[in-house]
Amino acid sequence: MLSLNASFSKDIILLFLTLTLMNHFGCTPDVKPGHLQIHPLPADIPQSRLYHLMVDDQPVPVEQLTSKLPIDSLPDWFTSEPYTQVQQEVHVADFSADGAISIQIELSSPVESVKIRPQSRNIRADVEEQVVTFTMQAPDKLYIEIDSLPELCLFANPLEDQLPMQESDSLIYFGPGIHHPGYIQLQSGKDIYLAAGAYVYGGIRGDRVSDVKIFGRGVLDGDYRFSDMVYIGNCENIQVTGITIRNGRGWTNSLFNCDQMKYDGVKVISFGPSGDGINPLGSRNFEITDCFLRCTDDCIAIKSPDSTLSIHDIVVSDNTMIGYAFSDGITIGFETNGPEIKNIEVRNCDILMSRGGSRVDGHSAFSVICDGPADIYDIFYENIRVEVPMRKLFELQITAGDLYGIDPPGKIKNIHLKNIEWSSPNPIVLKGYDQNHQVEHITFENCTINGQKLLEPSPDIFQMGEYVQGVYFK
Repeated sequence: MLSLNASFSKDIILLFLTLTLMNHFGCTPDVKPGHLQIHPLPADIPQSRLYHLMVDDQPVPVEQLTSKLPIDSLPDWFTSEPYTQVQQEVHVADFSADGAISIQIELSSPVESVKIRPQSRNIRADVEEQVVTFTMQAPDKLYIEIDSLPELCLFANPLEDQLPMQESDSLIYFGPGIHHPGYIQLQSGKDIYLAAGAYVYGGIRGDRVSDVKIFGRGVLDGDYRFSDMVYIGNCENIQVTGITIRNGRGWTNSLFNCDQMKYDGVKVISFGPSGDGINPLGSRNFEITDCFLRCTDDCIAIKSPDSTLSIHDIVVSDNTMIGYAFSDGITIGFETNGPEIKNIEVRNCDILMSRGGSRVDGHSAFSVICDGPADIYDIFYENIRVEVPMRKLFELQITAGDLYGIDPPGKIKNIHLKNIEWSSPNPIVLKGYDQNHQVEHITFENCTINGQKLLEPSPDIFQMGEYVQGVYFK
């Protein structure tokens, strides 16, 4: 029989061997994490001087994120609005939590006004002098406006467990700190992990690869040098989860001819021209869920630039979209050159803002712009809340097919809107092109503007062209 000391020594040896093996294979013990995980902020990353944040009485770092794009280098069309004629800036707090958490934000001077968005969260803040406090349910992502200061993006991510600890044959690993890999090439079956506190300056490229997960709580930053920052083409079963993607040049995420794709819990921030958020291009079986997009072009744009590729079965759900400049929350179009775009579902999303000019007289909160020969049909919108649409509430329009697309015109039919809440009485635009290219069969079910239910195509709201058939209200 072993003595007590011998038994204890044996247990210590077994524990040491277990931890060594776990570290060797790049994982951590499966233990239940605490309800708050604070992410480190590297010393080289500017820290906010405006906001001092406490979460459950623990200090959480806040980053000051300011555009580095010189205003005089930007195209005239982009700087045609007052809000793009100045250096854009947001402040970002990124941590992981679960359950009810208390938030305390301290500023340097007394606070006069606070808006916590999305408004659908119904979060009430208490203000005492320069301190703002409230309780929220995590995980969630909030956009907080205090007086006229730059906005605070508060990202309470889901907790992580079984975290990778090092690189392996099946994993590219970026730990906390600054990294400069340039473009990262995807490889089939090899995942990419960006740890909390990792700032990875570069982009991602993938062609004809499959079975890849890009995940973590770190930041992929284009540093305004990497165009088409994430470009993945002809791929399948790619998942992007939990990371922040920002500061690209041009479109941020372009997914061309892909199948079985998923973006989940991703945060996208853009400051420059054509700063689209997530663009499925000629793709299918695609999910975009629980994402936060603050963009300087369409937050989500579903397009078919290739005339041979149809789009189908795309689900966009539980997202927060801020169309800061020249942006819809979500649009289908402009480029609609493929044969069909069908079976698109947009559910339970908050569109906090949409604004800016466009080639169809301004952006909408959400829209379908058929600019090309595609047949677009079976599009379903449900439980969408629109807070500040600056120009148009919603738009269905068929163009000649030559604004960005390849003519001839296409068709739009079977569009269903259910439980849509718009905050202001801006226009709803429905326009076909000609007798053979019409907008047909649009249903508004329990849709409201300022709390008033839509019961008919009132001319003070609806701008309807000649080639529109079958508009129904329930």
